[in-house]
This record gives sequence, C-alpha cells and structure tokens, in this order.
Amino acid sequence: MSVEENKLDELESQAAELRDKRNELYEKIKKIREERDRLNKTARATREQAHKHRDERDRVNAKVQEIKQNLGPLFEELDEKNQALAKADKLIKEDYKGLPSKKKVQEALRQIEWEVMTTPTKEMLGREDELIQRAAKLRRTLDEFKGIEQKQDRKLDYIADKKAVEIEISALREEINKLAEQSQEHHERMILLYDQADKDQEKADQTHTKYVEKIQEVESIKEELNLIMSEIKAIRDGLKAHDNRLDELRKMNTEQRAEALKQAALKKLENGEKLSFEDLKLIYGDEDDEEEIG
Repeated sequence: MSVEENKLDELESQAAELRDKRNELYEKIKKIREERDRLNKTARATREQAHKHRDERDRVNAKVQEIKQNLGPLFEELDEKNQALAKADKLIKEDYKGLPSKKKVQEALRQIEWEVMTTPTKEMLGREDELIQRAAKLRRTLDEFKGIEQKQDRKLDYIADKKAVEIEISALREEINKLAEQSQEHHERMILLYDQADKDQEKADQTHTKYVEKIQEVESIKEELNLIMSEIKAIRDGLKAHDNRLDELRKMNTEQRAEALKQAALKKLENGEKLSFEDLKLIYGDEDDEEEIG
C-alpha cells in the first residue's frame, strides 16, 4: 500500500470520528433546545399567572379606595351626630340643674291632693289658696320634666342614628380588612410567581448559552471535517490520476512506456522533486547497458 493510500485511510478514519462526534452533538443540541424551550414556556406561563395576581391585587386595591371614599362622608355624618348628641346631653343637664327630684315632686303633689281631698272644709279655710299655689308650682315643675323627657327622647333618636352610622362604618371597615387580606395574598403570590419566573428564565438563558456553545462546537467540527474531506478528495483525485496514468502506460508498447516514464522522471528533476532509484535509471540509463554500448 502506498503512502498516499495509508494517508487516505488515516484521513477517512478521522473523518468518521468527526462525523460520529458531530452526530452526538446534534443529539445533545436537540435535547438542550427542547429543555430551553420548555423553560421559556414555563417562565412565560408563570409570569402570566403573576400578571393575573397583580391585576387582581390592583382591582381589590381600587375597591378599597372606593370604600374609603365612601367612609369620608360617613365619618362627617358621625361627627355631626356626636355633636348633636353632646349638645342635647348638655341641654338636658342644664335643664335638670336646680330641679328637685321628680319623684319627690310627684310625692309632694300627691300629698297635697290627698290633703285637700281628706281635710274637712272648715279646716281648709285659710289654707286652700296656699295649697292650690303649691300644687300649681309642683305641676309646673312636672311640666318642665315633661319637656326634658321630650329632649331625652330626641337624644335617644340621636343615639340610634349615631349607632346606625357606626354600624355602617364598622361594616365598611370589616370589608376593607377582608379586601386588604385578599390584596396581600395576591401580592405575595405575585411576588413568588415573578421570582419563580425569573429563575426559570435564568435557567432558560443558561441553557441557551449551552445551546450556542454546542452549535459553535458543531461548526468547528464541520470546518475541520471540510478540511479533511478536501484533503481526502485531493488524495483520491491524485490516486485516480495515478491509476489513469498507469492505464495509459499499460496501453503503450515497451519503448513508449519507457519514454513516458523517462519524461515523467525528467519533469520531476526539473521541478526539484526527490528522485527514486528507478527514476535515476530512467534518466541516466542502466550502467550495464552503457558498458555494452561502449
């Protein structure tokens, strides 16, 4: 086997190894690409879920703001009720100020009325006017108590109105607290999902970097394979040309073949190529032949 043929075998073996390595990289690239695409898809889906929680949080917060705006007038109304109640309470206290006990007034009036009814007429002479005046004064005092009691009824109305406003405020505050909890839950869930999406995206980016690296390895192998295949082609072309030359020589007669080989040897000499012993014999002839000629 010639040197060129040995070289060809060696190069073809290298080319086969490179093809195997290239095919292995193709399989790795496929798996890496699938993993990258999966991570990107997961990151997008997770981010979409985070967006939904963010939107729901914002919706709940908007509802809270709306309720708070409704609380403003209620607090103003409650303040008015408190002021009216305080004013009514103050007036009632002022009206009671200086007045005797209603029970004592009622008892005194009954005493007078009983005395008038049970005392003989003769004994009432001289005292009747006094008792009538005392009874009238006591009745006027009781009338004052009636006015105060009417104010107390109005005070109870103020208390009831105030209580109704407080209940409404309490209900709205309770709703705000519930909504605030919902908002916090959506916010926390959103943060977790965004964090997970970022992690998945980071993994996807890292996987894409590996993908690019493997693509570059394939390109490097392809370049090396192209060089080897070019060299293989050149050797094959050379071997083919050599075979063709041999075929041509086989078709020649002995003298033509000898002349063709000699011309080839001379051309190698002109080109400064290394000459074999056979080439030298073709150029300078066989020494035995020269002696015979001499």
